[in-house]
Amino acid sequence: MAISRSTKSDQLAVLEAKFKEAKGVAFITFNELTVEEAQVMRRGLRADGMSYTVIKKTLMALAAKNTGLPEVNVDDLEGAVAVIVSPTDEIAPAASIKKYMAEFFDKETKTSKVGYAGSIFEGKFCDVAATAIIAETPSREESLAKIVGMLKSGPQKLHNVFGSGFQKLFNVLENAEKFAS
Repeated sequence: MAISRSTKSDQLAVLEAKFKEAKGVAFITFNELTVEEAQVMRRGLRADGMSYTVIKKTLMALAAKNTGLPEVNVDDLEGAVAVIVSPTDEIAPAASIKKYMAEFFDKETKTSKVGYAGSIFEGKFCDVAATAIIAETPSREESLAKIVGMLKSGPQKLHNVFGSGFQKLFNVLENAEKFAS
């Protein structure tokens, strides 16, 4: 069914507004996804503060161009493609694709019903392989938790040495002297 020009312009305006406030953008293929599965994914993304928009690829490219995002080559986006936009996190859209790839994985065919189509990261359009790498990047919260864990482990180990008696401290210092020579 053909889409009217006014509908296309409305869709373009909505996507441009999302792109203007976007911190993270990823493109997802959904060729074998059912309507119910798409609704589950859309609700999950919305709960995480992201949007999921199905729109013509040419309109995606035009919206990116009109908002100053890098050029999106529609020839690089194969199959049915939607766009996931996050106004707060650069990595979240790609990471959410990874999550839904696992959720909608078909064990019989060993394929997922969704997949990476590309992303926009640090002002550049990234292909499928680069988007997969971006999806593996830990979130800001995970990175901060690891740093806190590393900072916390040093004093804990020192506390354990002091707490277990000075004999172990003496042993540690004696062994350190052997390795220093």
